[in-house]
Amino acid sequence: MYSFKPKINRFISVGLFSCLLPAIGFAAPVSLPTTELLPVIPGDPETRSTPFIAWFLDLSLDGYVEEEYAVSGLANIYGYVDNAAQSPEVEVIEADVPYTTRILVRRPVDPKRFNGTVIYEVLNATAGWDGDPIWQSNFDYITREGAVWVGMSTKPNTVDFLRVGWDAWFNVRNATRYSSMSMPEFRQAWDMLNQTGRLLKTPASGDNPLADLDVERIIMVGYSQSAAYQVTHANSFYADAMMPNGESIIDGYYIATGGSRAKHATGPGTMPESLPIGDARNMLLSDAPTFRFQTQTEVVGFGAFLVRQDEHDNPAMRYYEMAGGSHVDAELDVVGGQALVRDLDLAPSFCATPDVPINPIIIGFVQSALLERLSQWISYGTEPPASRFMDLLDPPEIALDAHGNAIGGVRPPQIEVPLGTYLPNNTGPGFCFLFGGFDSFDDETLSSLYPNHGTYVNQLAREIKRSEKEGFLLREDAATQRRKAAASNVGK
Repeated sequence: MYSFKPKINRFISVGLFSCLLPAIGFAAPVSLPTTELLPVIPGDPETRSTPFIAWFLDLSLDGYVEEEYAVSGLANIYGYVDNAAQSPEVEVIEADVPYTTRILVRRPVDPKRFNGTVIYEVLNATAGWDGDPIWQSNFDYITREGAVWVGMSTKPNTVDFLRVGWDAWFNVRNATRYSSMSMPEFRQAWDMLNQTGRLLKTPASGDNPLADLDVERIIMVGYSQSAAYQVTHANSFYADAMMPNGESIIDGYYIATGGSRAKHATGPGTMPESLPIGDARNMLLSDAPTFRFQTQTEVVGFGAFLVRQDEHDNPAMRYYEMAGGSHVDAELDVVGGQALVRDLDLAPSFCATPDVPINPIIIGFVQSALLERLSQWISYGTEPPASRFMDLLDPPEIALDAHGNAIGGVRPPQIEVPLGTYLPNNTGPGFCFLFGGFDSFDDETLSSLYPNHGTYVNQLAREIKRSEKEGFLLREDAATQRRKAAASNVGK
C-alpha cells in the first residue's frame, strides 16, 4: 500500500504517477503580501467595528483569540496553456494586479498549545457573503487539538460585499472597516491563497499573524462551492507554489461536499466560472495528500459520482461518501444561523420552513475524524482508511435499505441504529434544497427495533465503537455520542 513520508512534497512521490501531472520545475518562491490588523472597536452601530462572521461563542473559554487582518499584495492573472486539451497547466497572462482582502485568524493564545497545523479555509461565497462552514462543523475539534484556523475572502463579490454591503448590514455594523477591500479579478484567488499560505509559514516576517508559532503544515479546506476552488488549486497551482527551501506551501487538501466541477482557472468573464461536466481537470491530478468528502446530498444530486476516485486512481488521495449525511444538517443550520442574525439582521436559517425536520445526523463528527487522519498522514505517513463509496444503481441512484437509508459509504453510528429515514434533501423556499430531512419511524417500528432504552443504547454503543475503530469517529466525539444516547428517550 502506498504511504506518504512525513512532510512529503511533490519531489518525493511524483515519479509514482507523473503521468497525472503537468510539466513542473523548481519555481521561484511565491511573494509575500502585507497585512494590517483590523482592531475590534465596541460601541453603537456608528462607531462599532467588529469582524464580519466573528465567532459567536467566547473563544477565550477555549484559550483562543480571534483576530482579523487586511491582506494586500500583487496577484497574477492566469490562463490555461492548452484549454482545448483540458491540460491543467497555466501561464501568466497579466502580472501584478493589486488586491486587498481579509483573513480571519482563530488561534491559541498560548503558543505552547499550538499543534503545528493550520486549517486554511477558502471562505464560502454561495450566499453572496462569506461563510465558514468547515470551522462551524469542526470548531470543537480545532480548539481541542490546538490547531490554528485561518479563513480568507477569495471571491470578488464577497470582497465587494465587505466594502459595500447593504443598508440593513450597516444598521448593525460599522461601514468603514472594510473600505480598503478590493479584488477586481476572480483569477487573483490563486496567488492570494499561495501568498498568504507562504506568509503563514514565514516566521521571520513581521506581517505574519502567526510569527510566534512554528507552523509545520497547512491543510487547505473548503466546503461546497469552495471545494471547486481547491480542486483547481491542487491541479494547477500546488506544484509550483514553494517555500524557499523547496517545501510545498500547502501540505494537503480537505475538499468537502463540492460535487463534480472544479473552477475554471481563467473564468468568469472570458470563460464560465466552472469547468464543464466531464472535463478531465475536474478530477484530482496532483500528488498532494488529499481527502475528498461527500455527503449523500452531493453523490447524485450534485453529480459527485462523476469524479469518484480512490487510491488506485491516485495514491495521493482518499474519497469518502457519508451515508445519511446531508449538505446542511440540523447542527450546521443552528450554528451558522448565529452570524445571519447578528451581522445581517436576517432570520437564523436559510430554510426557516422546511417541509420535514432537518437531518439530525451531525456530519461534523466524521469531518473532524477525517481532518485528524489527514493531518496524521501528512505528518507521519500514517495510512488513512480506504476510500468508501455508497452503492449506486443504474441509472445513477443511491441504493437504499428497507428503511430507506443509504447502503455503503462511511457509516455513522446513527445510520446503523436508525430512528427514521435520513434524507439528503429538504423542500421549501430558497436554499432548502441543500438541507437534509428526517422522516421519523412510527412508534410501532421504533418499539420493534428498540423494545427498551437499554437495547437502543447498547446497539448504538457497539456502532460507536466500530466507527471509532474504523477511523471515522474521534475518541472525544465518541464519548459525546454515548452521553447523548444515554440521555435520550428512545425505548422509554
